[in-house]
Amino acid sequence: MSTLEEQQNARFATLDPRLPPIAPPTKPSEPLRVSVDGKKAGGLLTRTVHEPGDWLGLWEPAEVWELSAVPGDSGAAGLAALLSAWRDRMRGQVIGLDSSCTLTWPSRDAEAAPVLLAHGFAPQTCLAVRAAEAPTPVNRGVEVRRATDADLETLVDLRLEELRYASMVGPAVVRPGAREMLAIEVKYTLRFSGMLWLADNGGVPAGMVSCALAVPMARTPLAGRLPSGDWGYVGTLSVSPAARDGGVGRALMAVAHGELIAAGVRGTFLYYHPANPLSPVFWHRQGYRPLWTTWARRPAWT
Repeated sequence: MSTLEEQQNARFATLDPRLPPIAPPTKPSEPLRVSVDGKKAGGLLTRTVHEPGDWLGLWEPAEVWELSAVPGDSGAAGLAALLSAWRDRMRGQVIGLDSSCTLTWPSRDAEAAPVLLAHGFAPQTCLAVRAAEAPTPVNRGVEVRRATDADLETLVDLRLEELRYASMVGPAVVRPGAREMLAIEVKYTLRFSGMLWLADNGGVPAGMVSCALAVPMARTPLAGRLPSGDWGYVGTLSVSPAARDGGVGRALMAVAHGELIAAGVRGTFLYYHPANPLSPVFWHRQGYRPLWTTWARRPAWT
């Protein structure tokens, strides 16, 4: 008899050939088990708390409960039963408004969407992938160059602008000390990866993009999210409001994609928010398509 994990992997393979085998959570977890019409379904619950000053707290609520669901061959009914059991497990907990319950699921599994919506979840973030294909031609009126230490303040300004916008359309939060935390991130990128580019439009800084190389190794957040191999990660693309719709983002990504592909990656990936009125259209035109969608109920069940 096949295990729940084997059943799930078999179903995921029919949904999307890009999906890798599922992997266990990287944090301590507690089991959740249900039975529906004689079929078993299971999952693991994890809890993350971001203390003040935690960089990751800029991108999600202070307290996050996450379910790694494995309904096996019980399908949508099994997923619904797991969500109901999760809700019952959470009942009575003392949880603040700065919290969420999240579940990450294959973007192409349309059968799961009605179940998640019925339980109060909404699409929050997509992990999207792009094949290692040559970048598209861009507007030559935009100059893109590799950023240096002298650009630090400009880069942090653009980074903070992106965070503020993301906080209106996604899970990001502009917390006290955000600028200082972003400055540390930018300095780290400049020093260690150097994959950070700045765009000038008529001599005026207009946008930036930061990237990195990544490998989905076991016991890391990317395990079970991407197929094995070397990947290029597009961390942040930020274009100043005054420069939008002028080809700045396309020019930055043409350079970034070219550099990442030259490094020999099998593909590139990034995260965007479905509710963002700018991101989905832009990234789809850049050749990205959703692989995983993180659904969230915010605040968390109490």
